[in-house]
Amino acid sequence: MVAVSGFILLATALWCRGAQAQNTTSSTSPAAAVTAANTCAQLASSLGTSIVQTQSSGPEYSIGANFAWSTFNDEVNFQPTCIVFPNTTEHVQTAMKAIFQNKAEYSVQAGGHSGMTGWNTVENGILISFINMNSTSYDSQSDTITLLPGIHWGDATSALQQYGVAPVGGRVATVGTGLLLGGGISYLSPAEGYAADNYVSLDVVLVNGTLVTATVDNEYADLFKALKGGGNRFGIYPNSSSEAVLAALAHFVHDTTNPNAVLASTIRTTWENNSSPEIELDIVLVYNGTEASFNQSFAEFLSIPYTSIAVQPLSYLDLLEAVTFPDGLGTLFGASALTGVPVNSSIEQYLETYRLYNNFTTTFASSPDIAFTLLDFSPVPRSQIQAGYEKGTNPIVPPLGTGGYHEILFQVTYLEGVTQPSEDVEEGRQFWIANAPSTPGLPFFLNEADANQEVFATYGGYKFLKQVYAKYDPTRFNVEHTQGPLGL
Repeated sequence: MVAVSGFILLATALWCRGAQAQNTTSSTSPAAAVTAANTCAQLASSLGTSIVQTQSSGPEYSIGANFAWSTFNDEVNFQPTCIVFPNTTEHVQTAMKAIFQNKAEYSVQAGGHSGMTGWNTVENGILISFINMNSTSYDSQSDTITLLPGIHWGDATSALQQYGVAPVGGRVATVGTGLLLGGGISYLSPAEGYAADNYVSLDVVLVNGTLVTATVDNEYADLFKALKGGGNRFGIYPNSSSEAVLAALAHFVHDTTNPNAVLASTIRTTWENNSSPEIELDIVLVYNGTEASFNQSFAEFLSIPYTSIAVQPLSYLDLLEAVTFPDGLGTLFGASALTGVPVNSSIEQYLETYRLYNNFTTTFASSPDIAFTLLDFSPVPRSQIQAGYEKGTNPIVPPLGTGGYHEILFQVTYLEGVTQPSEDVEEGRQFWIANAPSTPGLPFFLNEADANQEVFATYGGYKFLKQVYAKYDPTRFNVEHTQGPLGL
């Protein structure tokens, strides 16, 4: 695996003790419950009760209902009428055909790592859980990696080590393949683009149960492109093939257009004026090269006073395991995006982003429900944007002229046992989302947005996305029967 001296900039995180989006649920009407029950009975008859399980009939039901990373999506708040545990693509097709024909509510869960309430579970509906489809393989002749949707990036990377290759996937080992639905940011993104930019082919089960294979140059090329950031709106892909990156040569680009200087200036200003012992600042810097080059590339950050520092060579798998997030807690997201170029015109917006965050944490510092909050800046350098264009583009289409920008995540995580946030905390969280500065023309990161933010509307390819959705789901079944991104 690649040896990394030091730790391209992954993220800067401001942690503070210190909340949840509107709790989005599926239909709770008696009609929806009846439809779901009838659909579950039909599927149990066709697929068998080991694959289709209810709360009272299946030993795996509780595992599937509580598999979600955020406990706001577990069995306390959502009880699927049944859970389908497919072992093959054909099982997925059968499930979707029945769901479509009966007009039932449904949801799909891959790795389960979602901060959007209701997006990977369902009430009075059918949950398709990919717990059993969790493997990966490597084809040396085509130099491609095939991923089944239930695998997590740490497991995929570990399994592929023997071949000396790595996937362009998540930055945290426990994140799943749902990362690809929003494009996905990887440690390798500055060189390889969004994770989804590296697709080679996708087996896609459309909303009516039809199976198609989409590639960059076949009759489903428009669908292929839409799936590079289109969320869960375009079908279910139980089998995806992506380009492999040679782990021994995986390169992390230090792009001179990285918006590092403005972020470093913001951190210095906020940190030097910070007096709260409750705030912890973590800067994770990743670089492939000598320690001297590392020190030169990230001099702006290394000049900021710090209490501890660890510079060491790590394998690619070590990188994925270096940052962890606790399980078993309720978590919600909010997103914005800011350009980092030119420095003089943007630092005030970065400072305002932090001020709003600091106001939130100060206001709710004594909240009995909140475990911690997080303000995270993930750089999208020009090299990453360029890589996406060179690989056929995607619907996100960040403008090349920005010279690099930051995807910003505002995360609120609750203490164990908290099933619903207080109204005042949620009001404060929504205030940050509504007022956080964002640069016009820059896309938000779907994977780290609030369920009610219209992320697609920030995409450069929004019009394209709407056209493709209308083509493949003319009855608008998906948007009417499963929770997901708004705007289509």
